[in-house]
Amino acid sequence: MRRTLRVAAAAAALLGLAGCGQKEAAKPAAAKPVRVILDYLPNAVHIGLYQAEVAGYYRDAGLDVRIEAPTSTSDTLRLMAAGQAEFGIVSLLDFLNVRAKGEPLKIVMALEQRPLAAIFSLRKTGITRPRDLAGRLVSLTGVISDEAAVKWMIRHDGGDPASVRLINIGFNSAQQLIAGNVDAAFGFWSQDAVEVSQRQPTNVLRLSDYGVAPYPELIVFAREDLLAREPGTARRFLGAVAHGYRDALANPDAALAAMAARVEGETPEALKPYFDAVRPVLQADATSYGRLDLPVLKDYLAWVRGTGVLDFRADPMTFATNEFLPAESAPGGRP
Repeated sequence: MRRTLRVAAAAAALLGLAGCGQKEAAKPAAAKPVRVILDYLPNAVHIGLYQAEVAGYYRDAGLDVRIEAPTSTSDTLRLMAAGQAEFGIVSLLDFLNVRAKGEPLKIVMALEQRPLAAIFSLRKTGITRPRDLAGRLVSLTGVISDEAAVKWMIRHDGGDPASVRLINIGFNSAQQLIAGNVDAAFGFWSQDAVEVSQRQPTNVLRLSDYGVAPYPELIVFAREDLLAREPGTARRFLGAVAHGYRDALANPDAALAAMAARVEGETPEALKPYFDAVRPVLQADATSYGRLDLPVLKDYLAWVRGTGVLDFRADPMTFATNEFLPAESAPGGRP
């Protein structure tokens, strides 16, 4: 009897130890905190980041991702230069400006595949091509490349760039155009022009239709030391983001609902026209979402040098990489 009790007690002890071991093995590892700074206020071009959050792709990758809007357009680069965020989103030109000054930053993903800049005007003005801007008043945001781009478009269309009148009004072009204070405006066709077109019929002249390389307007970047120290974090984050954008392309309604749930004051209905505008260029002709076309970046550098905006002659292989992107192809269409 005593022998039977000893065997039972030993068996119970072993089961207890086994249970402890299983409990310990099941304990999840702490998620890696990742801070992402947007280029501007959340808008439809950011939809995949929020879809990845709502769908749990960051969590599944072992990441605790915090998506933040900057307080000003210069904040993203400032915070990234100081090492206060893991990833940032900025315009390609803004990135190149700081990279030319020696900041150790690298592009790791294209958020979309085409320039978003355009000249837009109310249809009733009769402006249907850049050379029609002769003698007209065109608003700029104040970004250094705006004037160069407008004059490039006019010259490329056979007009005289000196014939146009330019005024800097900041990021208020849509309202100024609707109010009739300017004849045309230079801004994002995916945002400003959509806002105007919801009020009045609008003509949109895209920069990419006037001899400019099909460069990505917005890019995701990281510090080189982070990529060297934590390549796995970069791969897991970009994999989750790419998954979010693939979802958005395949099922827009679900992604719009996901973004509206995460951005205060937004609704799927309000976001939809902006997403419909940008959707064709999110992947465009890239083999998979987010891939960088290095020859296109080289052509873009040649263009910005030719316009006098920036004299930067580095090989794109030194500041851009597809190394951390997922390898799989994803559905997408040409614009």
